[in-house]
Amino acid sequence: MKKNILIIALLVVGICGLALVEGYIRPEIRKREQNYLAEQSDPLTHDFSRLLEFKSRHMGDAPNLSNLNYHLPLGGLKMKLQLYPEKLTAEITYEDSVAGMETEFFERTLVYNATANFVLIDNLEALILNFERYSYAISRSTVESWYGATLKTLQDETRWAEEVQHPLSDRAYVKSFIEENFTVQPRVR
Repeated sequence: MKKNILIIALLVVGICGLALVEGYIRPEIRKREQNYLAEQSDPLTHDFSRLLEFKSRHMGDAPNLSNLNYHLPLGGLKMKLQLYPEKLTAEITYEDSVAGMETEFFERTLVYNATANFVLIDNLEALILNFERYSYAISRSTVESWYGATLKTLQDETRWAEEVQHPLSDRAYVKSFIEENFTVQPRVR
């Protein structure tokens, strides 16, 4: 009799535990994961530490450069990567439209993504970002001049947050960065 009561009690505890895990714990974990992924699409909340595994001395490592850009904001857009090793230049052509994207968010993302590419790829000298209507070109020297430091120093997560990420919440800062550092041209196809 005691054995049956013990079995029933264990069964009840097991069912309650399963209900707790399936009804509350797993949905909470999924919700946190979804929130984290949503944060990765915004430069203001993006987790820079996720990018450090893509540090490279050479821009010619195409799979690494591709993975870096797939883990940056805008990484969910379809893109093509073209490397010009003789010029140490990477060209990324985004094939999905950004027409519905808020201008402020788009510009903030341009600054963040370009900076991340130069900070994490040591010998990348120029970057061209092509979108539906415009092409944005930027060089390592202009970015280094903007930050007033060797870009490798921004690989420190604290410095990245203070010097790159936090200033992006200031609209005037972003506008100034774009005007002073990017060469913007209408895209010819």
